[in-house]
Amino acid sequence: MADMMRAILKDKSGGPDVLQIQDVPKPEPSADEILVEVKYAGVNYADILSRKGLYSWAPDSPYIMGLEAGGEVVAKGDNVDEVDIGDRVVYGGQSGGYAQYLTVHRDYILRAPDQYNFKEIAAFGVNFFTAWVAIHEMARARRGETLLVHSAAGGVGTAAIQLGVVHDMPVYGTSSQPHKRKRVEELGATAAFGYDTFAEELRSRNINPDCVIETVGGEVFKQSFELLAPMGRIVLVGASGIKINKWNPLSWFRAWRALPRAKMSQVLRRSRGFMGVHLGYLLADPQTLRPAWARMLEVVEEHDLRPEIREDHIFPMSKAGEAHEFIDNRKNIGKVLLDPSL
Repeated sequence: MADMMRAILKDKSGGPDVLQIQDVPKPEPSADEILVEVKYAGVNYADILSRKGLYSWAPDSPYIMGLEAGGEVVAKGDNVDEVDIGDRVVYGGQSGGYAQYLTVHRDYILRAPDQYNFKEIAAFGVNFFTAWVAIHEMARARRGETLLVHSAAGGVGTAAIQLGVVHDMPVYGTSSQPHKRKRVEELGATAAFGYDTFAEELRSRNINPDCVIETVGGEVFKQSFELLAPMGRIVLVGASGIKINKWNPLSWFRAWRALPRAKMSQVLRRSRGFMGVHLGYLLADPQTLRPAWARMLEVVEEHDLRPEIREDHIFPMSKAGEAHEFIDNRKNIGKVLLDPSL
């Protein structure tokens, strides 16, 4: 009989209560894979969409949920020479994070920053790399340009704030609650505003951002695009403000209306750029991703940048549903993690 492990296997869509721990076979690494003991799994908004059956990049059910994790190499195939037993690694992929163990192909092994503990390793990959690709690989931000970060107190947002600050960029952020905006400013942002006031506040300061990291959609996107400086770039990394009830056709119509979009005439009028980032679809091209990852690690290690983690944001894997609700209700500052040992 195969060895078993605990994992959250998604076999149907639904509310947080569908996230139940099951015993499933422990994976075995092939000749080109490593076996990782998961120390912590990262929870992302995409996991929530996946649970609801609304995430287009999710694999076909059943599958083990979880797009990212941090852990230790405990076994490896004969063809793997990139890592050794005991190395600490970052995992990012389509599934598998909500488990005690997972396998990773040698092409997708990602080195963790040397100074990080396992919590930081698990909280690092998706958030920091999304922010890095958006700011540096897509927007090609220059030192001194102005950066506007939406959902600035979230996982991607707190990473983007830090990356912008060390790139000598004046950084502004948005968040829904005063205590979150305070934390955004503590991370180095010049100022943080509410979603309903940011456009007015920036105009009053004669600020037109050169780069915008957009995560909300709807009016936030429209106002941000209009605010862009000439030759400014807006990079879409999510649309958490768009809510869909798959059983309510009206919610689908509202979501369609709120989807970020730009007419070519709008793009041309002030020579503005509209781009998007989805790391998942880039996984098919590791030769592009790996150099970008290395460039990011160099900056992160040089400046000792850290993911934002709070102890009350770490949930037992058995309470993954509560972790999903925590994010969906916008209670988090920075990253939410799962502990697969509990």
